[in-house]
Amino acid sequence: MSPSDRRIRRACALGGVLCAVLAAGACAAAPARPGSAHAAHAAHAAGTASATPSASASASATVEQIAEALGCTAELGTQAEELRQGACQTGQGVYRMTTFAAEAGLRSWLAEAEPYGGFYLVGNRWVVTAQSADALAGLRERLGGSVETGAAHTGH
Repeated sequence: MSPSDRRIRRACALGGVLCAVLAAGACAAAPARPGSAHAAHAAHAAGTASATPSASASASATVEQIAEALGCTAELGTQAEELRQGACQTGQGVYRMTTFAAEAGLRSWLAEAEPYGGFYLVGNRWVVTAQSADALAGLRERLGGSVETGAAHTGH
């Protein structure tokens, strides 16, 4: 099994765990941590965010549409009522795409994922992860959204 296949399988496994957490509603009521994506969303919803998202960021996208914008074909993993996940690889690296039935699901997923670090392109009910912010730049131009960076997860 190649390293990229292992990463895709690991991402799908993580998605299954996160799906179970979301289904149980365990993190839906979690308070926003200062400086987190959840807090940024709360500020935006309250009208205090300074940046205005692009028009295309307001439209939701499917896993397949995101993969098409990347120029690859998504290998679908988790397909549940509350989220769908897929992954694909281009010359710039491996991408993991997750779409959500509700914005609350996206925010809960980010709150759980960001402590592990990483780079996230976040749109309306979808998120794409990649190995660097630069790898997300071209996709951001095509789909909109905002790039968020998770906390560094070291010491293990």
